[in-house]
Amino acid sequence: MARPTGRNFAGEPTEFKGYSKVIERVTSGPAGGPAVDTFEAVEVMGPKAPAPKTFKFPLDDISAGNFWTRLVVNSWVPMKTPEIEKGANHALTTTLIAQIWLPMPLSLSTAYNQNYTESDNMMLNRAQMNANVGDMKGFGNTFMKAASVVGSQAKVAGTAALNEGAAFVSAIANVNNSGKMNLGSVMNQQMGLVYDGATLRSHTLSWRMTPKDRAEQKEIQKIIFALKKFSSPVVKGPLGGEPVSSSKEAHMKAAEEAAAADAVRAKAGTAVSNAGGSMRNIGRLGIPATVNAEFWYGGKLNPHLFQIKDSFILSVEVNYTPTGTWNAYEDGAPIETQITVNLKENAIVTAEDIKEAGGY
Repeated sequence: MARPTGRNFAGEPTEFKGYSKVIERVTSGPAGGPAVDTFEAVEVMGPKAPAPKTFKFPLDDISAGNFWTRLVVNSWVPMKTPEIEKGANHALTTTLIAQIWLPMPLSLSTAYNQNYTESDNMMLNRAQMNANVGDMKGFGNTFMKAASVVGSQAKVAGTAALNEGAAFVSAIANVNNSGKMNLGSVMNQQMGLVYDGATLRSHTLSWRMTPKDRAEQKEIQKIIFALKKFSSPVVKGPLGGEPVSSSKEAHMKAAEEAAAADAVRAKAGTAVSNAGGSMRNIGRLGIPATVNAEFWYGGKLNPHLFQIKDSFILSVEVNYTPTGTWNAYEDGAPIETQITVNLKENAIVTAEDIKEAGGY
């Protein structure tokens, strides 16, 4: 019987290598002895969309248990837009640079936080909220409604002023704070919350990687190299042009260098000598690349988790001694490496972004 086939990360036909559940169990010995399991084959995951460069660890399709994190790397590039006002015809857009496939992070969580400020005398605020002039129709209705709103606001403002006046008198009449309670009560401050908008989410993703062979060690080094490059700004000329005319080109070059990490490592000795000249010629800094994260199970997004919007990389931390001591192979490569990426989203999450499955 022919084995089922699927598609690997490169889009090439491949045999199924992942197995999800036992469909038959045969006991081959006495009670308590070893059992022979037959598993149901499932398709190993493949990329949602191709990218100019793809980095992946581990290299095989089943070591991660068919659970994957996909980091989509984008570059910000200027674009022309219709001129609404004179000179205001430029904007920024993103272009796909690379994708990085990693196992699930060591820990995964998110938060949906909002900003509120405590405020007193909320009666006045409520009156202002009732003044929805945009809903008024007709001059007569508008005038009568406006007059009613003004009268309502004047009444509430008067009440608030009386409260403040009473509080002022109470403060003068009483020597200390405890004296304010001499009547067994205190002034009602009409406390409430004022909504100040949403917060931008932050996420910390960490992976501990142990290579099984030299090929995987090289892939780990490529991923670290790429993340360090993508998180750093691009040096531009005084007017944002040369020596690198486009952030996109610089990020594409970074992806190329990461894919050929061995060649870059051989030229590492020239980096120090060029650093001084680079700083002297610095003019403007290009915007670093951004990353959005997806969490996959099998060949599709995991509907039980969330996604991370396009985010700036606040920091990339590389720990070459995650076990607490230095251990290395004979070529000097660390036996285990832990990378931690701190992300902050570039846009708030709204109710429209939150879906029952696969949303943010």
